[in-house]
Amino acid sequence: MAPPEATVRDLARGAFPTGPPLFVERVPEGGSTLVYRVWRSDEPYYLRILPEVGKTFAPEVRAHTLLRERGARVPEVIFYEPCDAMLGLSVMVTTAIAGQSCAREGLGPTARAIVAEAGRDLALINSLVVSGFGWIDRDPPHVAALTAEHPTNRAFLTEGLERHLAILGGGILDPAEVAAVQTVLARHEAWLDASGGHFAHGNLDATHIFQRGGRYTGIIDFGEIRGTDRWYDLGHFALRDGERFATPLLPWLLDGYGEVVPLPPDHRQRIDFAALLIGLRLLARSVEKRGPSHPDPSALRAIRRALVTLPS
Repeated sequence: MAPPEATVRDLARGAFPTGPPLFVERVPEGGSTLVYRVWRSDEPYYLRILPEVGKTFAPEVRAHTLLRERGARVPEVIFYEPCDAMLGLSVMVTTAIAGQSCAREGLGPTARAIVAEAGRDLALINSLVVSGFGWIDRDPPHVAALTAEHPTNRAFLTEGLERHLAILGGGILDPAEVAAVQTVLARHEAWLDASGGHFAHGNLDATHIFQRGGRYTGIIDFGEIRGTDRWYDLGHFALRDGERFATPLLPWLLDGYGEVVPLPPDHRQRIDFAALLIGLRLLARSVEKRGPSHPDPSALRAIRRALVTLPS
């Protein structure tokens, strides 16, 4: 439940104790957190409230700091409270990334360069080290290192997999498709392992890549961060690619990514494998939440694409 407007204004004033009056408005796009846009004169900032009691923004604060030190264009954290006295919840205020998302602005003549720049930043994002795999630990009030819940990437990627396949085998995927998924997973099961954890945005698509005046300005929204292998974010982007535009954006993203981190010859298959695993989870959850008549179309498409591109 969202706090009263007066409380949010008090929170914002805590971040800006002096200066001009503040105007605060709720941003409907917030998913895992409550998000408010704070106007200080004509300068926008974003105030986020973590709705989970006992959890904090500490790992995001640390990640934003490290990423900005490495040159990635992500928001700057200017205020952080592990547990606000009024709400009993964690609060964070960041600067705004200028412009609008690619999803909102559309694809102009510089779209390829914009998405490639985002690919370079994504490679920097994925270069952060995480100890462990899965959801990032949000319990400590301050962190010097990023840690996650599972000891192996395999444990994270396969969590709930049998249940998800059982749900999808109830009418979303036919028996031959379920068997093909199991065969592909068995054939490429070595790809489930990773020697070390990489920091992942967790939810990257065109709505998180910002531009202004035909120039890339940055990546937003680190509310779904996790530790995994280097293919997770690319797999998620591939899964959502095509939702907004007929032109595929993934090749442009990989152009920039590959300038920072060389990609192996089988990188597209590894990306499809990641998209398959993500798609199985998202599709099963969409069926559980909305019923079998409203499956996630992008997740279903990603699964079926992987069954074509990955040898079984």
